[in-house]
Amino acid sequence: MKKGTWMKVLAGLILFWLSYLTSADSLRIVSSEFVPHNGQDLPEQGYAIQMLREIFASQQQEVHFEFLPWPRALLQAKEGEAVAVVTIWHSAERAQYLNYPTPLYSNKVMLYHNKQNPVVFTQLDALPVTKLRLGMVRGYSYPEVIEKLPFDRVEVNTDLESLKMLALGRVDLVVCEQQVAEYLLKTELTSYSTIETTGAPLEEKPMYIAFSKAHPQAELLQQKYEQGLQLLKQQKRLELLQPNY
Repeated sequence: MKKGTWMKVLAGLILFWLSYLTSADSLRIVSSEFVPHNGQDLPEQGYAIQMLREIFASQQQEVHFEFLPWPRALLQAKEGEAVAVVTIWHSAERAQYLNYPTPLYSNKVMLYHNKQNPVVFTQLDALPVTKLRLGMVRGYSYPEVIEKLPFDRVEVNTDLESLKMLALGRVDLVVCEQQVAEYLLKTELTSYSTIETTGAPLEEKPMYIAFSKAHPQAELLQQKYEQGLQLLKQQKRLELLQPNY
C-alpha cells in the first residue's frame, strides 16, 4: 500500500474511532447557575439545557451537565477538562480557547433603574454628567459601550444581588439580561415593583454553547450540535421549547 493511501486509511480509522467514542460516551458540559437559561432547581434544568438535550438526543448523543462556579466552569472548558461550556457570550479573549458555533438564541441586554430614583435617558451619552453607581456581576462580559462610560462600578456575585441593591437604593442602575431580570423579578423579587428597564437595549447578544479547543472530542461533538440544531429548526421543534415563567 502506498504511503499516501496508508495515511488516508489511518486518518479515516482515527475519525471513525473518535466518532464511536462520542456516540458511546456521555458528553460532559459545564455551566453555572444562570436562571432562567440554566439552573439545577429549574424544570428541565432551564431553557438552554432543555434545548441542548433535545439537540443532542436527535443525534443519539448522551449529555451530562455539571454546575460549577462560573470561573471554574470557564477554566475547565479552557483546559479541556470539559468538552463545552453553556451558557456563554462571545468575547475575543474567550475565542482564543473556545469555538463558537451557531448560537442557541439571542437575548437583549438592558439597563434597569428604580422608579423611586429614576434615571431616564434615550441615549447613553445623555446620561447625567455625575457618576452613577452601576451594579454588575463579577466575571461577566459586558457590552463595550458600558465599559467606556465613567460609572462607579459595584460588583457582586449574582444578578439577584445586583437587582436587590438597586431596589434598596445602593446602586443607581443595573445592567442585566432581559430574560434573567424578568425571571428574577417574577420569582425572587415580587415585592420590588419599582424596578423596570430604562433606555433602549444596550445590545442583543447571542447565547452560545462553546466548545473547548483543548478537548480531543470537541470538534466532532460540535458537528453533532450543528446537525441537531438545524434538524430541530427544520422540524419547528424549537418553537415548542420557548421559556415559560
